[in-house]
Amino acid sequence: MQPCDDLKNMVLHHYGNFPSGEQADSIQDTYSLEEGVIIIGNDPDEWFDNRDSILAFMQAGGSRTMEITVQNLKAFSEGTVGWTMDRVSVKLPNGAEIPARHTRIFHKEDGLWKMVHLHVSIAVPNEKIGE
Repeated sequence: MQPCDDLKNMVLHHYGNFPSGEQADSIQDTYSLEEGVIIIGNDPDEWFDNRDSILAFMQAGGSRTMEITVQNLKAFSEGTVGWTMDRVSVKLPNGAEIPARHTRIFHKEDGLWKMVHLHVSIAVPNEKIGE
């Protein structure tokens, strides 16, 4: 596996759309059209397993204006498969800050990287689970 600046830049570009609330636009260019594309969010109801449901989620308010500080982004590829992982701090409009983590899987379609999987989790210490 090799570090992959193309994927790193793709993720950073997507994050750059969050302050304006326009990340749904970058989703249209970023996500695969193939069967199997999925977003798994932190909320139990955030399971979107096709492009239409992903776009509907983003356009219905799943994408909000927020400030994201990327703390640790790594990207790798091997042939036609790539993946990224990061830790970020999400600052909501009300000032609350949330530590989040993301993993993504990409594959090449017609020579372009397309995201096929995104998993989001809110970083909560184990001892806080169930409180």
